[in-house]
Amino acid sequence: MKSDQFTLDGEHDTPNGWLYTFTLAQDGSHHELTLSWVDHEHLVGGAIAPEHVARAIFALAIEQFQGDVPAKFDCSSIRRRVDMFDVRVREIIDAPL
Repeated sequence: MKSDQFTLDGEHDTPNGWLYTFTLAQDGSHHELTLSWVDHEHLVGGAIAPEHVARAIFALAIEQFQGDVPAKFDCSSIRRRVDMFDVRVREIIDAPL
């Protein structure tokens, strides 16, 4: 999944999953998204690379926060704010789940 709205700058292991760093194209702001192993397993059964899941989540965050994306946030926090979050993430990454 390629996006003109953002760049994925890095992926880092954490004790509970991964930390992804992104830059928004519109203003150059930097953002951090954490994705736990539990959320990754819940969303795609571990069948899709976590990087692809993180990209889909960040794309939904841009849409949800309408350009005012928090500097740091977690998958679980945006899940509570986005209707049909799980379905929408899977649609973006074209996951067969």
